[in-house]
Amino acid sequence: MSRIAERRLFFMAMPPPAWVDDTRALLVRLGLDKRLRSALFAPANWHQSFSERIFSPTEEECAALLQVGSAVSASSCTLHFNRIDGPADMPGRIHWTMRARGVPKAFAALLQEVRDHLGHAGFGRIATGVTPHMTLSYCAHDTLDKIVLDPPVAWTIDELCLAIGGGNPYRYDIIGRWPLLPEIDPPATQPGLF
Repeated sequence: MSRIAERRLFFMAMPPPAWVDDTRALLVRLGLDKRLRSALFAPANWHQSFSERIFSPTEEECAALLQVGSAVSASSCTLHFNRIDGPADMPGRIHWTMRARGVPKAFAALLQEVRDHLGHAGFGRIATGVTPHMTLSYCAHDTLDKIVLDPPVAWTIDELCLAIGGGNPYRYDIIGRWPLLPEIDPPATQPGLF
């Protein structure tokens, strides 16, 4: 079985459908959908990762990670995506990515909670040091110079999910979801999406 066809299990957060629709409309206005064409990662799959993947997970691994997810207690956090870029930073693969301004304290705390609980459960190998971002394409046809998003696109992560990716077409099946606590230090003003 190829690595692409293998099912993969990991912690993540997914934006709500209305946010996805609005962000997809932004890409259309910027003409990025036409540049990406079929290389656009399916918007229904856009996500923020919080761990590395376990390929071809067993039932035992799924059950253990469900326990990890239920042990996480962290606050919601708001990301402010202020740019899109697509440098050729990986040989043979160009990622186009929305990147957030800074790393909110609540994001760092959530990531640390996930990492700590993974380590305690014996899954330290899949802990990660991800940054706030959302990949729009994993295989773009060309590089993309930085596009500044002004105002930034805000997304409040208020739920941690455990998902299994796979299938044709590729999709994520959520097998566990846990609401996060209210945001401790929300932005003074909630900027509009656009």
